[in-house]
Amino acid sequence: MAGLYIHIPFCNSKCAYCGFYSIPSLKLKKSFLAALRKEITYQSDYLQGASLNTVYFGGGTPSLFSSDEIAALLDSINHYFPIATDAEITLEANPDTLSQDYLAALHKIGINRLSIGIQSFFDNDLHYLNRRHDSKHARLCIDWAFNAGFDNISIDLIYGLPTSDVEQWNRNLDLFFQTGAPHLSAYALTLEPNTILSKLVEQNKTPSPTEEAFIRDYETLTRRTAEHGFLHYEISNFALPQKHSRHNVSYWNGTPYMGLGPSAHSYNGNSRQWNIANLQQYIRLAGTSDAVFEKEMLTPEQHYDEYVMTSLRTAWGCDLKYMKRKLGPSFSDYCQQKAEKLIQQGRLSHTREFLHLTDMQMLFADGIAQELFWEE
Repeated sequence: MAGLYIHIPFCNSKCAYCGFYSIPSLKLKKSFLAALRKEITYQSDYLQGASLNTVYFGGGTPSLFSSDEIAALLDSINHYFPIATDAEITLEANPDTLSQDYLAALHKIGINRLSIGIQSFFDNDLHYLNRRHDSKHARLCIDWAFNAGFDNISIDLIYGLPTSDVEQWNRNLDLFFQTGAPHLSAYALTLEPNTILSKLVEQNKTPSPTEEAFIRDYETLTRRTAEHGFLHYEISNFALPQKHSRHNVSYWNGTPYMGLGPSAHSYNGNSRQWNIANLQQYIRLAGTSDAVFEKEMLTPEQHYDEYVMTSLRTAWGCDLKYMKRKLGPSFSDYCQQKAEKLIQQGRLSHTREFLHLTDMQMLFADGIAQELFWEE
């Protein structure tokens, strides 16, 4: 089994905090769709005939595309990458692009999971983030999604906002729980380079997020989601039983996946490749012998570092038996030896051949993982 990610690079406008590759214009949409179909054909052998267990339309704002355009893409994908009958098919959506009729049409063509970028249920937060929707429409579109037949809905929220305090963040979580959505992706506000927000902060035109607010809100988040029966299965992801994102989990457990569209990444078990983050060049080169991507063959040491980095982000942790089976005993022994100091410091726990982070240590997952990385 394998996964497929399709990067839709268009937005109505650029959110202040967003560091993902996107274009605030639909002018090249028709050319992009033609190029994407060429790339689907050109990369048809990449997954070696494996059925797709997950398909994920990300962006950008995939919900700017009509249901007919999404359906046509699914048909093209299914021709070259067979989609399993029980596949999870996710579409990211922004509230300002959603209507009752559109959601019903998406459900009808086979989209069975929605990821809705609410970000906050409060207008002062949304204004700070330069979002196009308001809190009233945010709540409406969730109701519309359930009424259209979706029962696998994920909501995005952002915490650590300077416009919020602990009371407002608690109220945001109250409103999330009231929706009945079974999945929450909650992200700390970070200042990504070259974003609108980072430039405004540098110019002292808007307040900056603080580490204190980040830690405060994260503690509240982990406590309250646990109280409501949500599994904290990855640093930023919380789900009711059996409602985790199968697609995202495939990234963390090493399942092969193909990425299509500008800036998309792919992994086939032996190498990684990433498409150019330039829409005009992508349109010009997709489907030709002039590579639209760069490629890197992974060494055993790189496999080790990547597995440590991704596995420690999850509730399941780093499986030393899996590491020994896949990479050899020298790697599992090395990892266990490097972990001893971190275990003594209380930054890692070791149970039944698994290394785990506690909830609060997840805040520092990348730094802890780096202490386990391979050194010559």
